[in-house]
Amino acid sequence: MTQSHYEDPEFVRRYAQGPAAFVPAYVHMQRMAAQLMRERIGDTGQVLVLGAGGGLELEAFAKLSPQWTFVGVDPAKAMLTAAQERMRAAGASERVDWHHGYIFDAPAGPFDAATSLLTLHFVPDDGTKECTLREIHRRLKPGAPFMLVDLCIDLAASDAATALNRYREFALESGAQPEQVETTCGRLVTVLQMVSAERDEELLGGAGFRQVELFYAGLSWRGWRAVA
Repeated sequence: MTQSHYEDPEFVRRYAQGPAAFVPAYVHMQRMAAQLMRERIGDTGQVLVLGAGGGLELEAFAKLSPQWTFVGVDPAKAMLTAAQERMRAAGASERVDWHHGYIFDAPAGPFDAATSLLTLHFVPDDGTKECTLREIHRRLKPGAPFMLVDLCIDLAASDAATALNRYREFALESGAQPEQVETTCGRLVTVLQMVSAERDEELLGGAGFRQVELFYAGLSWRGWRAVA
């Protein structure tokens, strides 16, 4: 599931500019995710962050909740290094325990909360998506919140071309370079393992999560808060 471009130094250098251009209301989505976790766990707690490479959500969560600590997991070494540098610059590196690998390589916990933002769409829906969600669930305390944000374009659906075009137009109008947009849109078709929003909700339920609540929607992006 590791993608080669996440080990490319130039891609990693530019990564921080990407999400805001491709994900509607990206910063506000992070704020809402933090707010909904804080609603259940309060001002202190340990949060498992799956797909922590780049460090953008870690930096946001660290600033919004100064007493939280984190376990950051990512399979791309270069992206994990970038995240470590970002957290050092933010003065919060001592609050993160870093793990190079997948959810199966993460500590057992139990954690007070967990997140998977812009990550699950890299995991194939051949049993691995649900297994990944089950492994997250297994590492959470009873009642702990889990925040999932995923790109939900079913390429087999009749409206897939429309959804892909909307994704492209939003990025271009956000100021992303046309070459970067075309490359990224190509990866949606050839690399990502996207499923519909309905399928994500089904997978969450199958993994044992309850109280699945939609908190974010932006074009084809969807975000849920679920409870272990």
